[in-house]
Order: sequence, then structure tokens, then C-alpha cells
Amino acid sequence: MIDHIGLFVKDANERAEFYGKLLAPLGYVKKAEYPGAVCFANDEDGDSVWLESPKGDNPVVPTHVAFRAENEDTIKAFHAAGLEAGGTDNGQPGPRPNYGPTYYAAFIHDPDGNNIEAMLS
Repeated sequence: MIDHIGLFVKDANERAEFYGKLLAPLGYVKKAEYPGAVCFANDEDGDSVWLESPKGDNPVVPTHVAFRAENEDTIKAFHAAGLEAGGTDNGQPGPRPNYGPTYYAAFIHDPDGNNIEAMLS
């Protein structure tokens, strides 16, 4: 099991509003904020994701993170929230039979190029 992850973004404090909106449908709320780091956690399962600003001149290297959702409506709300917050569509909500017979997901690129997914399998 993963307890928490760190996700690099150009400026964690600037991205807090975007991620607050994006992750709200999945049950995540902002729990802590420090210069260069912001934590969002899900009280139901205790998982957390830390947004982190890179140190020095290190570039942001986009990554892919998938969050498990409760149902298809939650995935649709996640996708809509991501677009409304300024993210870019990287896959409309829908079945992904090439990933698995019951896989349903949506994908959003954050402003730094990270591919954020909400999914059911």
C-alpha cells in the first residue's frame, strides 16, 4: 500500500487551487501548506499527495498518477473539475476495454504536464 506520494509541479503553492478543485470529487482536501509544498489528503482512507516545487533549477518531469474513484459519476466530476480549474483533457470519462474489461477512467493534464487519472477497475 502507498501511504503518500510526492508530485512535482513548477510551483506547489500556485497549484494548490488547481489541485484543490481537481481532487475534491475524489474526497481529497488540503491539509497542510508550506513554502514549496502542499498536502492533500483523503480522510476516508488516509492517503495523501504532496505537491512539491523542485529545488533549485531542477525541471519538472511530468509523471502519471492514477486515483481510484468510487463510481463513474465521481470520475465525471473529477474530469469536469479539472477542465474548469484550467487543466487539459487527456481522455474523456469512459470505458477503457484495452486496460481491462471493467476499466473506466478519465485523464487530465495539469498545467505542468502531469497526467492525472481517476479510475475504476
